[in-house]
Parts: sequence; structure tokens; C-alpha cells
Amino acid sequence: MLFKNLHQKCLQGVEYLGYDEACVDILNTLNEPVTIFGQYDECHKCNFENLTILGPQKNISLPVSTRSPFELYWSQQGGTENCRFTKLLYEHYRYAWNISSNCPKMEIKEPADDAYLPILMAFVVLFSFGTLWYMVKCIYKNSGRLRQLLAWSTELEEDLTGSAPLVIERPPAIKKHPYRIKSVDVFRGLCIMLMIFVNYGGGQYWFFQHSAWNGITLADLVFPWFLWLMGLSMTVSMQKKLHRAVPRRTIVFQVIRRSLVLLFLGIVVNSSKHILTVAELRLPGVLQRIGITYFVVGMLEVAFTKRIEFESLSCVSDVIQAWPQWLFVSMLVAIHTCVTFLVYVPGCGKGYTGPGGLDDMKQHFNCTGGVAGYIDREVFGHHMLKTAACNKVYENVVYFDPEGILGTLTAVLTVYLGVQAGRTLNTYQNVRDKMIRWVLWGISAILIGGILCEFKRDDGPIPINKQLWSLSYTLVTAGMAFLIQAFLFLMVDILRKWGGRPFFYPGMNAVFLYVGHEIFKNTFPFGWIPTVETHNAYLFMNLWGTFLWVAIAVYLYKHDTFFTI
Repeated sequence: MLFKNLHQKCLQGVEYLGYDEACVDILNTLNEPVTIFGQYDECHKCNFENLTILGPQKNISLPVSTRSPFELYWSQQGGTENCRFTKLLYEHYRYAWNISSNCPKMEIKEPADDAYLPILMAFVVLFSFGTLWYMVKCIYKNSGRLRQLLAWSTELEEDLTGSAPLVIERPPAIKKHPYRIKSVDVFRGLCIMLMIFVNYGGGQYWFFQHSAWNGITLADLVFPWFLWLMGLSMTVSMQKKLHRAVPRRTIVFQVIRRSLVLLFLGIVVNSSKHILTVAELRLPGVLQRIGITYFVVGMLEVAFTKRIEFESLSCVSDVIQAWPQWLFVSMLVAIHTCVTFLVYVPGCGKGYTGPGGLDDMKQHFNCTGGVAGYIDREVFGHHMLKTAACNKVYENVVYFDPEGILGTLTAVLTVYLGVQAGRTLNTYQNVRDKMIRWVLWGISAILIGGILCEFKRDDGPIPINKQLWSLSYTLVTAGMAFLIQAFLFLMVDILRKWGGRPFFYPGMNAVFLYVGHEIFKNTFPFGWIPTVETHNAYLFMNLWGTFLWVAIAVYLYKHDTFFTI
């Protein structure tokens, strides 16, 4: 638990604190002992923990996590709560709290440097590097034009003097993949770069790490965006194959082969992370979920997509022509919802979707994930993730895997919303029509997802939850993907105001980069154990690891090397 830190850290000084830690100096000015209780706002409906018993006129220094607002109160023996308040503390600050009957506020005793300063410095450095690179490219292009002008003047002079040199022209370079939608590769590259940065630690900032349970951070956005893009690319690719009269059985074999390869690579990636016996090898995973959703949606599209789709005057023709697929996907969502809220789980009851452990006053201690966790534990047994993101906050002891069986049903919806984006791209030829529909899909999905969770982190009907891949989470993340793709499509493909670099290069070899960064995650030069545990050290290391994979992607692109499955 976050409270279980050594008090000696504060006694030695704030310089001995790790990242996301602060010190609170508590002084009991009363003439009787008091008990101090505390809990973090991130821990939903958790009992307050007994931090310490402080004697009269005694003081103590407590290390406290700064990742979430901290709630404190004190009470006398057998007494009621006194001076209850909530405060968000800042990293490496030292605070003073004097316990008295008039409830004084907690005050800053010793401030520290801003914990987010390394991010600002990294942004400045990257922005300066990008600006310098752009200037060098502009100078190079202009120098080329200058050379052409000089060459023209030389040629004119030689024509006047009657001499003509032998001119050998360089053959034009072959343009790589000229028929791809560049904005899709840019978006995919953005996702894989964020995924690598997040998986490498994200500088150990909380918003670059997955939510403990409900809620959403930047790290929670990458995977659903990747699935959404897979659906969009699948539609564009499959429509081209159908137009070329590729037999459907050939496409079926391709879908099956790619799905099996993704499942196999997922097992390989899982086996590379820990030294485990076969009996403990994790079976679910990111690539496994990609493979299963690709198979389900791919078979749907092969079975029902027409070879020729004509543009219609109807404003919903892209939806109507796919009504069988939407009916099937809706059935999967309905099954997910009914199982989640109506199936009885032994010892847990119906409809529980919390993290178990300390949640809900420990009433569902062994019910992590509700029916979703129960199904996975029954099917996979020990072949699951050993430490879920919620362990540090809720102290749950049962296994839970965020890439489990039940969440895969709503993940299919994520992929199919991407398919819908691709179908809109194929159906309507006018750019304005594509943009309007993507924006409407995006706004509608976000609003519906917000209504399902009542625009709250906790206590809504269906909270946004990446661990369970809840319906609200699916709609909100897919809605954001619609809006981002619309913006990139306009800027990169239509107006051509931006070439998409450097995100374009990783997007061309996304699966290779994902598998590679997972296998070499803890190896030099991609990662190491820093000598000092600070955001600055971790941020540099994680950005450096991400930069190396981007450099590898650029090298592969320049050498026409593309890994596909």
C-alpha cells in the first residue's frame, strides 16, 4: 500500500525521497494522545487507515504519495472525526500540520522544484531540435534550387559558346507505398510511439501510467486507438482486394493466418518478460486481443461486404450497407452488458465491477473485476497477469488480467467503429462528407460514453474503465479516435500542411516495433536502472529508448524494409 513507506525517509531529508513522495510533519499540540487516519482519493470507498498514534506534545514525519489527493483526520480515544480535509500534495515538498482543537490548515514548510519541469525541458529540447531540423531541410531545398539556377546559367553559357557537356540524369526515386492513406500511418505511428514510451515507464509520471481502476489517463488511450486504426485499415485493404476480384476464401485464409501469427507473437512476448514455468505463463495479452478481434471482425467483413459499393445520396448509406455486421456486433455488446450486470458470481453477487481488495469497505475483497475476473480465473487459472495495476492501491490478492475474455467483446466494438470509419472513407467521395460524418461519429460516441458514466470517474452506471474495457471506455476512446483521424486526414492528406514526420515512420512498421520494444525492454541501450530515482532520470531514459526505436523505424523505411504479417 502507498502508506507503507519508511519514516526514516523524511528524517533523513526530502532529498532521500523518491518520485511522487512528500513529507508531512505532524505535531500534536494537545495534552492527550490522538490517532491519525488517512486515505487517498484514488482508493474508491476504502476504509481510512490508521497511520499512527501520536502522544501529547509529540511529533512525527510521514512520507505521503503525491499521485492522488490525500484525505486526513484525527480522533481522540473513542472519539469522533476531527479536522477532516483533503489536499493534493506536491512532490518533494515538506508540509507542517499542527493538531489542535481549532483545526489549523496544513502549510508548506519547505517547497521544492516543480516535478513537471523535466517535461517542460524535454518539450523545449524536442521542439528546438524539430525546428532546427526543419530549417536545415529548408536550406537544403533552397540550395538545390540555387544549384539548378546555377546549372541553368552554366548551360546557357555553354550553349552560347557552342560546347555541351555530357549530362547524366539520376533516375527518379520510387515513391514508397503511394496509395496508402498517410494520415492513418501517422496516427498509428503516434500510437506506437506513445505505447513504447508508456511501456518503458513514461518518466514515472502518473498520467503516463494506467489508471488504478476507474478513470482514464493518456496511457489508457493508446491501445483502443490502435485497435480502431486496425479496423479502419482492414476496411480499406479488404475493399481493394474485393475490387480486384480476390477470392473470398483467399482473404479468409489471410485473416486466419494473421490472427494465428498475432496469437503466437503474443505468447512469445509474454514469455520474454519473466522467467516462468509453462504452468505460470500468461496466456492473455495485447497481441492476443488484437489477433482475436482481428479474426472476428475480419470474418464478418469477408462474409458480408459487397465487392462493389456505390455512393448513395442517403446520409446513412455507409451504416445501412453494413447492417448485418452491426447487428452481430450489437449482440456481442448486449451479451457483454448482460453477463456483466446479471450473472451471479459466487461470493460476490451480481453487478459488481470494482477492483476488490480495499474497495467498498472490503465487502468484495476477492471479487476483483466481478464476473469478468471470475471467468478469466476459471478459464486461465494461473495463466494470467500476476500484478494488475490496481494492486498497489487496493491490495487485492486474486489474479486479474486486463486483456481477459469478457472485455474482448467490447474490444470488437472498438475495432468495428474503426471499420465504420473506413467504410465512410470508401463510400463518400466528397471530403466534406467524410469529415462531417467522422466528426459526428466522434462527438456522438463521446457524449454517449459520458452519459453512461454520468461524466464521473466513479459511481456512474458504467464507469470508464480500461481494465474491464467497459462500454463507456470503448465509446469515449473510439470517439476521440474519430476526431483525431478527421484532423490528421485534413492536415496530412488533403491540405498537406504537415508530412506527418516523425510519426509516419513508426506507423509503417508498428507490429515490428511493438514486439521488438517488448522483448528488449529491459536491455541496454533501450533501458537501464538509473542511479537516482527521479523523474528527470526516468524521463531521459524512457525518451531515449523511444527515440532509438523511432530511429530504427526511419532506417527501415529508408531501406524499403517493411515487416507485415
